[in-house]
Amino acid sequence: MTVDQLDAAERCETLLQDTLDAVDPTPAWQEAAPRAGARLPRPGLGSARCGSDVLWYVTRGRDILTVVSLPRRALLVGVVERHWRRRGWTITSLDTDWDRHGVAATTPDGYRLALRFGELGEAGLTVSSPGVARSEQVPVLSGDGGRGSAPLPYVCCPYWSALA
Repeated sequence: MTVDQLDAAERCETLLQDTLDAVDPTPAWQEAAPRAGARLPRPGLGSARCGSDVLWYVTRGRDILTVVSLPRRALLVGVVERHWRRRGWTITSLDTDWDRHGVAATTPDGYRLALRFGELGEAGLTVSSPGVARSEQVPVLSGDGGRGSAPLPYVCCPYWSALA
């Protein structure tokens, strides 16, 4: 069965929800700006013509609205990292800088996941599909396509926002 953009968007949503369900207490979140587009073949690995050689992708995400204090960021990244490892996914990046924590992974079917913190505490969880077939019907892009980075968090949580 060929995976198209609609199938990939659904898989991205499933991976996002699976990850958020592993975090306790679950942080407040909102849908991030969805993206979809063409992924051209790398030079030398395919012909330069358009058409069947072009693979498409979708990206879905969640902006974390809960304030995650500096001491708790490493804990949140650790929870997500352990969950992804338990799933059998390959950790491709682990950033333990004191203020810019993050983790990235790849699933066996090629989906790329990332949890990243920005310098002001904004956090985002994203999933990008591997190259897939183009859908006749474009996946619904319900978010604000013009927004770049995650918004600043504003929801306080007794656990994630704690300073110790």
